[in-house]
Amino acid sequence: MRSSNVPLPALLASLGVVVGGCSAPVADADEITSAIGSTTEAIVLVERSAAEGEFVQTNVSAKFMRLASGADPGLAERVVGGSWLELPAAGECIALTPFAAAEDSDALAALGTIELLDVGDLSIQTGTTRMPLATRAFPDVGAFVSGVFYTSRDAQSDLPAPARYVLEGTGSATLNPFSIEADAPSAPERVRLGETALAEGVVFEEGAAATLRWSASEAPAVGDLVYVDLTASSGTGIRCAYNDSGEGVIPQSVLGKKTWGALPATVALSVHRIRQGGFAATGIDAGELRFDLSVVGRATIVSTSP
Repeated sequence: MRSSNVPLPALLASLGVVVGGCSAPVADADEITSAIGSTTEAIVLVERSAAEGEFVQTNVSAKFMRLASGADPGLAERVVGGSWLELPAAGECIALTPFAAAEDSDALAALGTIELLDVGDLSIQTGTTRMPLATRAFPDVGAFVSGVFYTSRDAQSDLPAPARYVLEGTGSATLNPFSIEADAPSAPERVRLGETALAEGVVFEEGAAATLRWSASEAPAVGDLVYVDLTASSGTGIRCAYNDSGEGVIPQSVLGKKTWGALPATVALSVHRIRQGGFAATGIDAGELRFDLSVVGRATIVSTSP
């Protein structure tokens, strides 16, 4: 998911992003420079997932892509994987579908090659917790992608939220050093359907709209959203997005046999709060930093027919 519909200054302000250090000032549009015929796009994703009050799993990933000028950065994200997020408009739902490269062969041909850049040592820090990120070679995807990307080393290392995060790169022959600060929101809390907490397992009735509630953020930023995923082991999935008001209605149209087949059906239910915004630094034409904090549980969709 890209943030190109919102001007960069507004994105920076809403996310609380500060790009510091003499080697990485915030770049105005007139100050951004690129290699001739190419642009550099950065995608940084901080994910934290937990069952309410229980196990926490985290993942940080970062990719710095050099693309041909005019290439579709959204398609590039989908090709490199792991960071693409398709969201419906607030108050709406969509079916989740996997990306099939074969279906986009013409677009891939127009995309050209993607070079994933080495930015030196990369780490993320909040408070006294510092997490060095590991460098990994990207597996060849039909000769479209080459280079390295960054991920956290241990999915069981907890990261606090809300908190201020600092992402630092030491720089390389390709990009200068940079330091980026951003404020993460709190994770969703007290998720419930009626009086039933998510941790207890919630029940949806076929053909009946359901109002899911959560504790709204105490310090929301412009553009913060909550989205809800319902996914079955078969791969069937529905995603609904909401403004972070504390409640959202899952429509009756997605709670039935047409979507899930034979009922009752057991599905995974996850509630995510996301905050995203843009940044730019010397050598980086456009960057996106996204926090995705979620709580997960199980739900059952039952038939009301005799």
